[in-house]
Amino acid sequence: MAASRISVWAGVAALSVALVGCTPASQPDPTPSASAEPSPDATSDGPPMTEAPAEEIDLDALACTDLLDLAVAQAQFGADAQFIAELGPTEFAGIMAGPVAETALTEATQKIGCIWGIPQSDGAFTVVVAALPQASRDTLTTALGTSVFTGTLIGTAPAYTWERDDALGMFTTVYAFASPLWVTVNGAGTTSSQTEITGDVLSHLRTLYPSLGD
Repeated sequence: MAASRISVWAGVAALSVALVGCTPASQPDPTPSASAEPSPDATSDGPPMTEAPAEEIDLDALACTDLLDLAVAQAQFGADAQFIAELGPTEFAGIMAGPVAETALTEATQKIGCIWGIPQSDGAFTVVVAALPQASRDTLTTALGTSVFTGTLIGTAPAYTWERDDALGMFTTVYAFASPLWVTVNGAGTTSSQTEITGDVLSHLRTLYPSLGD
């Protein structure tokens, strides 16, 4: 493992592990409404289709650079930001904010995780995309709806954000949903910057898999 990867990953992991035991606060449910399903399509040699075709989602076939444009990362995080590394199978533990999210990640049927940031510094963020069973998503969003997270929309995607000032500076977690995928951006940065990054990831995923829901 390169020294730059160790440095930036340590900053993300140290803050995230500290959050695993956080207790949700009592707040009104901010869960946004999901948008409608894609409209029916038609073929030239048959009747109209009743639903959008389902693409084969294969996150293992994706590279981290398929998920986020470097220009977006640099615009939101700094000119020196770059892709650092893909998370290995054993490196997902402890990166989610809260035990319910940690459990949901263990229930994902597929996942890819990426570290982006400024080498040789504590400035880094992770991008995680996971395919969630509906029951796991329901449990997670129910917990988020009564937590310190704020419900919002990123485009049409239901999302939740949590910005706080931690030992290494401003730190933000964004969870967004494009069914059946769950996108997490977690690390140094503000809600504004991390929301822009999350939006770019969602845009790439919808290009790859046009029938994704919300």
